[in-house]
Amino acid sequence: MVHLQPLTLALALTVSLLAGPGTARSAAAPTPAPTPAPSPLPQGDQPVRLDPADFTTRVDNPYLPLPVGGRWNYLTVGPDGDIRTEVTVAVGPTVAGVATVAARALTTDAGGGVIKDLTGWYAQDSTGNVWLLGESARDYVDGALTGVDGWRAGAEGAQPGVAMAARPVAGQRWRIGHSRGRFEDSARVLGVGEQVSVAAGAYRDVVEIEQTSPLQRGVRLHRFYAPQVGLVRSETGAADRTDLVAFRGP
Repeated sequence: MVHLQPLTLALALTVSLLAGPGTARSAAAPTPAPTPAPSPLPQGDQPVRLDPADFTTRVDNPYLPLPVGGRWNYLTVGPDGDIRTEVTVAVGPTVAGVATVAARALTTDAGGGVIKDLTGWYAQDSTGNVWLLGESARDYVDGALTGVDGWRAGAEGAQPGVAMAARPVAGQRWRIGHSRGRFEDSARVLGVGEQVSVAAGAYRDVVEIEQTSPLQRGVRLHRFYAPQVGLVRSETGAADRTDLVAFRGP
């Protein structure tokens, strides 16, 4: 396996969505005992025990709907040309005993060449939380495969996390996923009821979430989620922004 560097923010916007630096863990702290999902939402490297019977592949959380057949198109304007990402949803594999849907984010450069091919596996619990159970990623340069990586809940100590809370409120925090050295992202809700305008439309009641990771210290990725659409903007600043340009349901 060729190990990838932590995902660059311009390309990672849809990964953990669709996915960063958090608080460092104390090496002396005891390992927490497993707690039932979905409540409370997991933190850090806290182990959780998922009941497959509590999950569905009908992911209809209003802030992160992932219907099979859905399609989202994003645009990042950069100095070297536009970068485009298309996200599609299909039936996914069973991960840690849980049936999933697969959200595939295919990112291409200005010439149409593939830069990254990334798939995340998601399922929704009975409370409405959307869980991320793993990812598979491939990086390309000039059409050549340069790196592959990924993680899967239940393998090599990897733990699932929450991609979107059922009812996000300002100040709420949770782990998006944890695979030591590969993916250690956390989320914090910065605001609700916001307004965002992008090429795909103007949206109200938007939730703003900050995504961070100890693997990318000092980097703060802000994501904006609109009801019934999902991710509409991802940015680290005005010069590093990715916007939704089109959305089509199944």
